[in-house]
Amino acid sequence: METTFAAALQTRRQAEGLSLRELSALVRYSAGWLSRVARGQGTPTLALARACDEALGAGGVLVARAELTGGARPEQLPAPVSAFVGRAGTLADLDAELARARAEGAALTVAVDGPPGVGKSAVALHWAHRVAAQFPEGVLYADLRGHSPRGPAADPNAVLDAFLRALGQGTPPDSVEARAALFRTAVAQRPGPVLVVLDNAVDTAQIRHLLPGAAGCAVVVTSRRRLTGLSMTTGARRVSLAPLSCRESLDLLRAVLGHARVEAERPAARAVVRHCGRLPLALRVTAERLASHPHRPLSHAVEEWEDGGLDVLADHDDAGLSVRGSFDRSYDELDPEVARTFRLLGLMPVAPVGTAAVAALTGTPLARTRRHLDDLVARHLLEETGVHRYEIHDLLRAYARERAAAEETAGERHACAARLTSWYLHGADPAGAPAGCPGADGGGAG
Repeated sequence: METTFAAALQTRRQAEGLSLRELSALVRYSAGWLSRVARGQGTPTLALARACDEALGAGGVLVARAELTGGARPEQLPAPVSAFVGRAGTLADLDAELARARAEGAALTVAVDGPPGVGKSAVALHWAHRVAAQFPEGVLYADLRGHSPRGPAADPNAVLDAFLRALGQGTPPDSVEARAALFRTAVAQRPGPVLVVLDNAVDTAQIRHLLPGAAGCAVVVTSRRRLTGLSMTTGARRVSLAPLSCRESLDLLRAVLGHARVEAERPAARAVVRHCGRLPLALRVTAERLASHPHRPLSHAVEEWEDGGLDVLADHDDAGLSVRGSFDRSYDELDPEVARTFRLLGLMPVAPVGTAAVAALTGTPLARTRRHLDDLVARHLLEETGVHRYEIHDLLRAYARERAAAEETAGERHACAARLTSWYLHGADPAGAPAGCPGADGGGAG
């Protein structure tokens, strides 16, 4: 009995009296690729094995040999998020980018970024499931654990090892460069494109070796950071997610709680949306808590929030589903000076704020303040709404206020408030420097 796919294919083909070219016409794969597979120089996919098995009447033998050869189509996507709502514009943009790349005969890389809890992974998985059928050679998935409670960030070398084994490459070489080269080769030699989902990336350096270059392939990366380096080096397209709209937020509550319950307490539902800041993670945690207590009114969630703040936005069954925990993982990565700027933003009494006002609040020179604010914007902990104008999400503001209360003394908080009050009373100088700010060097007015 033949023990390899190549041997079984040759035996069955010869028994049927078919040439490789004739078999190629029947299975709609190129004769050149069939020849490589028949000589054991190419890895058979499950799709190819099924086509050959049917054409040659092999009764499942060729499929079984392909699975033993390691050529089965990898289908590594986790289940999509249930009760997915909204994001129609984002999904349409992703569809358009894929169509454009296919028309140009190019590979596609898309980076989906956004603040913690905004639903980046949910969007990526939903879209990947929607288009998976367009990638006949399989879908590869890796959780890179960039901001995860499940352990340290994934090693690209280990990710490549898993990808290569899924593609039937056996024991890979040792170095990350050699593995990356073999990965690109293995993908390029398959007769169709592959989709790769790289979830929760730390930065561009972590994913640089995980990108196939073959035409028609697509890579979707999610990250809390704006991966500008990826765009510069690979031409990756960027898609930034914002919180849901009010309508989408209510749709999410309806999807979890049911239409009747939400409509019966429409004002309370709107209050829930407002307190959650339209952030999908906060909305989902709140909705699931309410679903577990079907007799509690929706207004109970608002009362809980007013009493407990961020403490109530956590799923006690899963430590990863906590708004504060999600924010913690971003905050803990900040440079100490940037972290101080972030937490002091929680003390700002108005929004939006300007660079000069933040410099006055922190007592930091304008140039350094700008760098701090740029870093926070790049990490989606702050939104730039105009020239030197910034806003912070309501839940992030509450979190920043908590950190300021925990890490700044009462005297330090009082000094910050005094500097800011003085700046508002006396205004900025003509160059926009905050009055009384040490080391002011000019810049945009607050």
